[in-house]
Amino acid sequence: MSDLKKEEPYNIPSSRFLRPYSNKLKRLESLKIRRVKKASKHAAKNGLLYHLWWHPHNFGANTEENFKTLEEILKYYEFLNKKYGFESKTMRETGEMIGGDNNFNEK
Repeated sequence: MSDLKKEEPYNIPSSRFLRPYSNKLKRLESLKIRRVKKASKHAAKNGLLYHLWWHPHNFGANTEENFKTLEEILKYYEFLNKKYGFESKTMRETGEMIGGDNNFNEK
């Protein structure tokens, strides 16, 4: 995170967009999950930031499949947390890590 700009607004680069499940692409679902796991493991082992993002509305269709994917990724995160100390942070927490508190609680 030392390479991130230390002034607001912070530019926290995304690592991967978690694409919603698609019936047309269901054969590729395991590949998608494998790519997320591999990249997050690399980040965990090397003390790097891994920014996995999505919009809640993306899970509106095929909800069961989307939450199954998310659950698998979260279980893998728990493994990385225990093995490497990998941490999950909100965008606010990440901003605080980059530039100090900077009065994020003020509106």
